[in-house]
Amino acid sequence: MVRVLGSSTAIQHHAKSIPLLIRRFSLPSTRKDPDLESALSRNKRWIVNSRLKNIILRCPNQVAPVKFLQKKFKTLDLQGKALNWLKKYPCCFDVYLEEDEYYCRLTKPMMALVEEEELVKEAQEPVLADRLAKLLMMSVGQRLNVVKLNELKRSFGFGDDYVVRIVPKYADVFRSGE
Repeated sequence: MVRVLGSSTAIQHHAKSIPLLIRRFSLPSTRKDPDLESALSRNKRWIVNSRLKNIILRCPNQVAPVKFLQKKFKTLDLQGKALNWLKKYPCCFDVYLEEDEYYCRLTKPMMALVEEEELVKEAQEPVLADRLAKLLMMSVGQRLNVVKLNELKRSFGFGDDYVVRIVPKYADVFRSGE
């Protein structure tokens, strides 16, 4: 409990008379697990590659200028040159020079993986729609705030695009509104 004393000099005198107890917390030093560190490093690289893949897929003709990717590179918390990063992964990215400017597109095997990923997403849509319907049936008034649902979307297995992918496709079951 904190009480206010009569004057500021009394506060200063009282503060000087109390010895300061300083506790220092330190965590015991732990050795890093090299296998775990290696796995985390690989995971970070593939997350970045996945984000670059999505950026390239949104570009016209699915080809992105490397200068454009360099600007996006900084938002991915990466340092260095995007060109060097892209050349590290020739299995994913096809970098070529055209009219004195470098461009990047996904390789054919990578495009095959993108198409396979799309097929898996389409196959999962009925399951996700059923899961969303059950969740809505359990909620009060059979409605949920999308912002609140977004906080839990990973727990329910929903992707980032579930609102634009599932809700319009199953308009007979779902209705979005304010």
